[in-house]
Amino acid sequence: MKFTMWVVLAGTALCMQAAEPNREFATGREYYTAAEFGKAASLFQVSCNRDGEAEACYWTGLSYERLADIRMPFGCRTSAKAHRYLQRAANLAPNVPMYRDALLDFLLEGGDCSRTALQEAAGMLSEMPESDPQFGLMRMRFEQAAHLKSSPEQRLATFFLIIPRTTYETAAVAAAALQMAVKPK
Repeated sequence: MKFTMWVVLAGTALCMQAAEPNREFATGREYYTAAEFGKAASLFQVSCNRDGEAEACYWTGLSYERLADIRMPFGCRTSAKAHRYLQRAANLAPNVPMYRDALLDFLLEGGDCSRTALQEAAGMLSEMPESDPQFGLMRMRFEQAAHLKSSPEQRLATFFLIIPRTTYETAAVAAAALQMAVKPK
């Protein structure tokens, strides 16, 4: 009787461990739906880094992308995290168009913090087969984004954001250094 009880307890513990990532992922989705993108990103990020699941990396990237949208024009660090995780999802599952499309969308729409976003998007387009159903639409969107980025209005906006972004980044680095210096050991 004791042996059977131990087997049942061990089986229950294993099932609970296997169900834990699903619960963690479901909680992350609930946070994402409730627009708690920071909390969602941290839960998805743990799952992505621990298990290397493309879907968790994808949702981590989306969460950071939304955070970067909220923090604009000062969300460049968060945008870089979004880029990293969306790229990781696309690399982990190259045959899943949703991950590739999300990365390409990010590069075309949210890449104003990155100087190489359009170059990376062009590289992705060059690797896509022209027979892909999304190729024509993606190419058209790329051309529109390239045209918009080279417009005088966009260049002027980028110029005017240099000083506030640099000031913000400098203050963030100084605050982090001060925090590290003050932190008790």
